Amino acid sequence: MRIRVLLGGHLRDEVSSLPEEASVELPPGACARDLLERLALPPSRVRMILINGRGCTLSCPIGEGDRVALFPPELSFNTFVSLNFRKERGLLHPPEEE
Repeated sequence: MRIRVLLGGHLRDEVSSLPEEASVELPPGACARDLLERLALPPSRVRMILINGRGCTLSCPIGEGDRVALFPPELSFNTFVSLNFRKERGLLHPPEEE
């Protein structure tokens, strides 16, 4: 299956084989831990994982066409605060029109 991966902060330098955002091929049924293995990133280097904009753990499944964002420890707090601010303001998921 094919997914999109976004690397934040210094992870871009650590995974030199990928640009900031790239398409990655994973086997069906893969989870976030499998993605880290595929990118040769130790779990200690990834503090925040978002799949389609929602926080997840290493065991979360990834589906075809999902967008996965990975953030290192040095950026995770700022990213968390930003996402929560956007959520409180209604900017993360605008209301659906009827």
